[in-house]
Amino acid sequence: MKMQVIIQGFPGKTASGSLSWSSVIYIESGKNKILFDTGGPSKRRSIRDHLRRAGVEPTDINMLVFSHFHDDHVRNYDYFPNAEIVMHAVEDAWALTGPVDDFAFPEPYYLTIKKSGRLTLVEKESEEISPGVKTLLVPGHTPGGMALVLRDSEMPVTVLTGDAVKNMEELASGKVPGAHNEAACTRSIKRIRDIAEVVVPGHDRILQVTKEEIIALTEARETVIVPAGIAGEKTRNLDLYLEMTRRKKEEIMILEGD
Repeated sequence: MKMQVIIQGFPGKTASGSLSWSSVIYIESGKNKILFDTGGPSKRRSIRDHLRRAGVEPTDINMLVFSHFHDDHVRNYDYFPNAEIVMHAVEDAWALTGPVDDFAFPEPYYLTIKKSGRLTLVEKESEEISPGVKTLLVPGHTPGGMALVLRDSEMPVTVLTGDAVKNMEELASGKVPGAHNEAACTRSIKRIRDIAEVVVPGHDRILQVTKEEIIALTEARETVIVPAGIAGEKTRNLDLYLEMTRRKKEEIMILEGD
């Protein structure tokens, strides 16, 4: 099996709203070329370019797995015309109700996908969809959130979480403010911590998980560019940097059942 983080998520905010973008992960398993989430509009070109640098064309992807149906995770599905689209049945049932109170739910895309004939629904709590690749129902952020658990003899047990775990703080604390169901989020995070040796969150760096600590294995850098004429005569670059940090055992919340 091969796994590559094509887009590393970023957990930033501004005072007026989100600055973050979601992780996009490429997996080769058996004969399948899988993409876990397809990102939001800000990374539309980047996804295609990063895949091509890895020797993969969008038309090569034969399976898209959606962690949940929020705009910043599913927007670029149309780049991949040959791909089956996999989502949990619980998420589909929630989407059918038209969650109008959820600003991140992109109803037009959902209706298009439903009519496409490409949608496959996972009915079980856990189901192998490709060799070494299992789904895991992780409700909370949305009712039918779905992670992927990757098991292969040549890599640590890796969980791709979507927004069941958006960042290191949520993995350490078990708390996800503003989720659809915060108690369900905490239970899902415990399940992930019990399984994972490595976590790829929805909006953060790759994390190593042990009983003693959680370690960010990668750093994150981004530059916000303010064009000339807006904030002065010259272009201004605002550099954002997240180093390879860690949370020690005493900083990790004990969750019920630990």
